[in-house]
Amino acid sequence: MAALLSGMSIGILFEDRDNRVEYVNPSFRHMWAIKEDVDLVGLPTQDVLDHSTHRLARPDHASRHILHVLDTHEISERFEVDLYDGRILTQLSYPVSDPDGRVIGRLWLYEDITHERQTAQQLIYLAEHDALTGLHNRHRFQEHLERMIGGSSRSGGRFGLLYFDLDEFKYINDTFGHRAGDTVLVRAAGEVASLVRGGEMFARLGGDEFAILVEMVHGDEPAQLAERVVHAISAIPFRFRGSNLRLTASIGIALFPQHGDNAEDLVAHADTAMYQAKGGGKNTWAVYDASRNTTEAMLARMTWRSRIAQALEQDGLELHFQGIYHTRDGSLSHLEALVRMRDPQEAGRLIMPGQFIPVAEKTGQILEIDRWVIGRSIETLAQHPGLAALAVNVSGRSFDEPALPRYIHEALEQHGVAPKRLIIELTETAAVSEMQDAQRFIEALQQTGCLICLDDFGSGFSTFAYLKYLGAQILKIDGMFIRDLPNNRDNQAFVKAMIDVARGLGKVTVAEFVEDAATLDMLRDFGVDMAQGYHLDRPSANHPSLD
Repeated sequence: MAALLSGMSIGILFEDRDNRVEYVNPSFRHMWAIKEDVDLVGLPTQDVLDHSTHRLARPDHASRHILHVLDTHEISERFEVDLYDGRILTQLSYPVSDPDGRVIGRLWLYEDITHERQTAQQLIYLAEHDALTGLHNRHRFQEHLERMIGGSSRSGGRFGLLYFDLDEFKYINDTFGHRAGDTVLVRAAGEVASLVRGGEMFARLGGDEFAILVEMVHGDEPAQLAERVVHAISAIPFRFRGSNLRLTASIGIALFPQHGDNAEDLVAHADTAMYQAKGGGKNTWAVYDASRNTTEAMLARMTWRSRIAQALEQDGLELHFQGIYHTRDGSLSHLEALVRMRDPQEAGRLIMPGQFIPVAEKTGQILEIDRWVIGRSIETLAQHPGLAALAVNVSGRSFDEPALPRYIHEALEQHGVAPKRLIIELTETAAVSEMQDAQRFIEALQQTGCLICLDDFGSGFSTFAYLKYLGAQILKIDGMFIRDLPNNRDNQAFVKAMIDVARGLGKVTVAEFVEDAATLDMLRDFGVDMAQGYHLDRPSANHPSLD
């Protein structure tokens, strides 16, 4: 028994019926920094901590609770002890009785929960902040915007929404790589954050899109801030691989309530104003002007709509495939299908989804693209019976499309494909923001027998509790946590926490954007089940596993 108690990480003190120490284990001494040569046995329990070298953060408060109970026949309430060095201990005690029911003493238990509390605080932070830039994330921005709308509606107040992105950011990403792109984002976010006042909200909404919410007292605050942001970003010096780059931003401004009395209208009009600014030559800002809806930017969107429609009608889409591999032995688990669009204006050129999917989501054409990708993926599974499974991405716009699960079921039956070979990937941010629709959609998909993967896991969650309600079997950790993982301690902590939660819930984990061996080795050590990224293979129309 002594060996068992000595090996426990929980601190234990047993006092007899006279409130004197009968036993303490090594963990108790270690937690309270009591030297080994101090004999505690026989001392009054209340005198034990006189021998501790630790200081209490709140001594007046703690002294009334530590090693003290009012009713010796009852279990004590759980009490947290804050130490001056930042550690947190929990205290709990139980009365101990002999076989005849007589109380013979009390057992005091102490546990150091500092690590668990820090992890919880990190998760709370992650729930509201973007891991790359440290800014508020889209989920927190949406919450704050709704609160501002409610408060301003009641008080008659006004505020402005600044919506902006970095001009030519895609060129930087494609030419110099994602790490260079991340560097640009972090630097730009830092410069703009220095201009934002305490009462204003600055958020990264995703990619290179940012938003600022600013209250209007004099009326010109949004325009003044926009001017400072444009100037600050254009003044940032960047040099990559011997090339000097000038970074610029285009900012759109929508005002409450002038340009919208709800979140959807305000964001849409600020987005339109941003494109109006781009139409004015970029590196500038514009306040939303409804009369300018026929600007070049709007015409460009209409052009994209027609190009997407043409691709859908004339078989202008194609699938590329990238492998997802087991980390334990490097074997192929399954493939992910990634859509590309052939450029009708330049033969042989492929248009990446980042260029046309956002437009398709706004125009509603994404529903047709989803069906095309699913249909072609099921055909691929039928043509390659040796392929274990194929994952396809489905837009959040499809959550309220009740006919889609039925379409998937019928297509699987028609081609004789086992449902478990089709993995449906849904983005976490879309699933959380449309929780009820996502729940219904996932339940309908599960009835078909398909597996569900929650993509971009960790990018915008408000709490892990939602995982109980979304029946996803696979969690794909967002790539922003994986890039540069070996050199980023914060991301390492976040990834470990996500893996622990996933493992506790019986979920399979996948890490995307694995770009080097060091990252893969670290993920394997952390316990990630599968990995995907350029280090393992690149997307291609003719993946080796399809030969």
